[in-house]
Amino acid sequence: MIEKILKSENIPYKLIDEDKGLKIVKVNGKLHILYLYGKGNKFLMERDFFDYLDSNAIPYSVLCNDTISGKMYYIKLNKNVNWIKSCFETCDKDAIYLGKQVLNVEISEETLRKELKRELR
Repeated sequence: MIEKILKSENIPYKLIDEDKGLKIVKVNGKLHILYLYGKGNKFLMERDFFDYLDSNAIPYSVLCNDTISGKMYYIKLNKNVNWIKSCFETCDKDAIYLGKQVLNVEISEETLRKELKRELR
C-alpha cells in the first residue's frame, strides 16, 4: 500500500527492510516510514526496528494498515521524546503492541497522500 501511494504521487523512496507484516521505507531522504500491515488492528512494533529508526538522523513515522477493514492509522513521532521510546526504555520486551495511541489516529488514503506531500516538500 505505501509503495503504491508513493509511486502514484511520484515521491522517491527506497525500501530499506521488509519482513512478514512490515516494511521500512526511506522516503525522499527526509523521512522513514515503518509500515505495519495485517489482518486486524493489532500492530506489533519490534525493538530491533524501533532501534533502527530511532538511531537514524531523519524523522520517522508509523503507518498501520488493517488489510481486512482497509483502515489505516498514521502517526508521526518526535525523535527526542515519544511514547514508543518511553515504552522500550522502561521495559525489557522485544516487542510492544501499538494500541490506543495508534488506533485513535485513523487516516484516509487521500489525507495520507496530502500529509506525505506536505511533509516532504
